Amino acid sequence: MADTLSDLSKEAKQYWGDEQWGEYRNVRYETAEHVRCEGNHERAVYLYVEVMIFDLQGVASGTGGNGFNQAYEGETPAVVQELARFCLRKNLEADALKSVYDEVSDEFWVDAFPRTREDVWEELRAIVEEYRTTLRLRKKVEKIGGHQLLTSAEATSFAEIADDYEILQRVETLLESEPPTGIPWEKRKRAHDYLASVDVRRLGDRWKGKAFRWAGEVVLSNGEKDEALRYFEKALEVAGRDEKATIERLANMVRGGQAQQKAS
Repeated sequence: MADTLSDLSKEAKQYWGDEQWGEYRNVRYETAEHVRCEGNHERAVYLYVEVMIFDLQGVASGTGGNGFNQAYEGETPAVVQELARFCLRKNLEADALKSVYDEVSDEFWVDAFPRTREDVWEELRAIVEEYRTTLRLRKKVEKIGGHQLLTSAEATSFAEIADDYEILQRVETLLESEPPTGIPWEKRKRAHDYLASVDVRRLGDRWKGKAFRWAGEVVLSNGEKDEALRYFEKALEVAGRDEKATIERLANMVRGGQAQQKAS
């Protein structure tokens, strides 16, 4: 560890002296990852903040450049995620993070930076808070299971930050213990909203089949049998082998009900 850190430190000093800011930023990121993996999370936070300052200043880190360009301004998700995780784990609020930022800025600020300290701080704070909110929400979703619901505002936020598969996994958790013809209204409404936020065109066939099946169950619980049957038939076209028997049973149940209605 000592040799690795020593080598990284020498590289960083060389790039700093040569004003090779892109290379310097990359070495500092490598150092941050190294000390984090060694368990020194406090030290890593200072390094991640430094790296993020360079990113938000628009350093051309991918090209080894020595300048800054507005076109490159933006966070690196892996860096922000580690900062957000640390802040969440340590319950570190904005004031404490600002202290870290000030210490890093005092030591590593570059005269060539095009943006002011305050400007960069405001963006860094907002980005880290957004990522922390996302992590907190995902943790809550993992914990609550299928018998509790997020608040309406939380559900809306979750649908915005989660990918299609995460959303469908949440729908599966909500509906797995409910009868397909008697889903409680609140769960029915929530599952409907989640499914409406998913772009089925981006899904693989297996998950596309699940999405159509759950949509069928939701509208079936609303009493919309014709619409439910259309969803079940769509599901049968793409569903995996393990799903088809269940979906066929649901479709036959609806067809049987329709036949009885016509006979009477």
